[in-house]
Amino acid sequence: MISRVEVDKLLNARATGPSVLSLYLWVPRDVAELRGLPARAGELFALAARDCPGTPGEVRVGGADRRTVRGLLASRARDWLGHTVAIFTSAELGLAEAFPLPCRLPERAVLATRPHVRPLLAALQYCPAYRVAVVDRRHAWLFAVTGERIETTALSPAEGLRSHGFSGWHGLEAHRVNDRIIELARHHYHDVAALLVSADRVSGPQPLVIGGHHDTIRQLLAVWPAGLREHVAGSFVADPHTLTPASVRDRAGHVIADWVRARDEQLVAQVLQQPPDGRTATGLAACLAAANRHAIDLVLVPESGLIPGYADEQCGGLSSTLGGGPHGRGAAQAVPDLIEEIAVSILADGGQVETLRDPPGGITARLRFPLTS
Repeated sequence: MISRVEVDKLLNARATGPSVLSLYLWVPRDVAELRGLPARAGELFALAARDCPGTPGEVRVGGADRRTVRGLLASRARDWLGHTVAIFTSAELGLAEAFPLPCRLPERAVLATRPHVRPLLAALQYCPAYRVAVVDRRHAWLFAVTGERIETTALSPAEGLRSHGFSGWHGLEAHRVNDRIIELARHHYHDVAALLVSADRVSGPQPLVIGGHHDTIRQLLAVWPAGLREHVAGSFVADPHTLTPASVRDRAGHVIADWVRARDEQLVAQVLQQPPDGRTATGLAACLAAANRHAIDLVLVPESGLIPGYADEQCGGLSSTLGGGPHGRGAAQAVPDLIEEIAVSILADGGQVETLRDPPGGITARLRFPLTS
């Protein structure tokens, strides 16, 4: 599966002309339908050539890249059943990479000077890798979920916990045992927290879903540090001993979907509720102007659609019209998607790119400073 590391590597690849093919293709679940994939890829190749601006009739997917795609589909398509696969090829650069994506995305093929990564950013946002901690008072199971893949790490049970049913003279012994159970359970919860913090240090912070009994979840969150609690995307109530990895993934998947949806709604609200101080740009023209000033901190881009335009070869300035850049028509290089160019520019500036199915104004940005300053 794709990660941000692979996205950053792809962004370093650049050709002298539109010779880099980016293909996003849905691989059906039925093996019998795989024979139609090369034909579908060919249809997308034709659309890519037609949509490439500036030199109609001259830009085509090269024969070497076509053969590379056909070879990858022949040898690996069975590994990608039920996934959108992203394929990047360039005979000029010696590039041939393929990644199955964790969620289904619109099909497209793009010819450009570098890989088209906007759908990859959408996949990482819509279907993030996450962790699930299923916990009771004695045991904990940690799961790592990436797309449909789930890996399990079993933690050792806490030592010395005794049954709640044990009681002594007038219940005094039961009282002492219950206090001891609570004390040991708290140690157990701290151990789980330490393991998760260690996992964050190794692979970076990820959303976290907690599963277990209601009281266990409440007690566990009460003793966890704030830095860990802020990564909790939500929880589900279930008896840990009746769960399977598949049921954990299904239950946690609903929690993550709700978390992603709520995060998107919050981002839109934050941008739209900005005071009228010139730090919000809505629409393509305003976002192009802000991107050319390196003023964008956060941009909300649409999931689908390409808007062709031009980039200035000397300074990188973006324009929707030929010759609209600072150095005129002579320095203008056709690009297949201005939204992609804005997104990549913002990532290079250390900003944030978020994908929405229908962002306000088609594209909206939060700025670091007003453009009038």
